[in-house]
Formats: sequence, structure tokens, C-alpha cells
Amino acid sequence: MRKKKPALTFWHYTIFILMGIFFYVWQQGFVVNLGYQIHSAEEKYKELLMENQQLHTQLVALQNVSAIRQRIREFQLPLIEPKEWNIYYLYLGVAEQ
Repeated sequence: MRKKKPALTFWHYTIFILMGIFFYVWQQGFVVNLGYQIHSAEEKYKELLMENQQLHTQLVALQNVSAIRQRIREFQLPLIEPKEWNIYYLYLGVAEQ
């Protein structure tokens, strides 16, 4: 005679339901955590973008010829403009053959 398989009992169903609830809660917590990480990354991106804009503005100001001349006068540096024959140009390209 065949053994009868035991039917799923109340405890089996309870365990399945609890596992489903735990999985759902874990998934929701994971999604919320990802949301916080995304928000944090967006804030960091905004800060870096603002810093990049400030540094670009500083770079433009420092490369301005009149600003350089003003700083030379301000700090009384003994610098003079080079003569045309004293300027060397570097060409960074493929040499012609």
C-alpha cells in the first residue's frame, strides 16, 4: 500500500506567508536605500558641477592678459614682455614629410 503524502499544514502556509512578507519588507527597504544613495549622488554631482564652474571662472580670470599685467604691477615683479625673436612656438602635430 502506498504511503499517503502529508498535506500542507497550517504551519507550512504560515511559513510561506511570513517568507513572502519578509521578502516584501526587505525589497522595500532596499529600494528606499537606493533612493537615498541616488539623492546623495545627485547632491555630490551638483556640488562638483558648481566647483567646476568656479574653477573654470578662475581659470579664465587667470589667463586674462590684462589681469596678468595688473598682477605684475601689483606685486612689482621685474618682468618684461619678450621680444619677438625670443618667442619659440611648439607645434604639436604630425610632421610633414
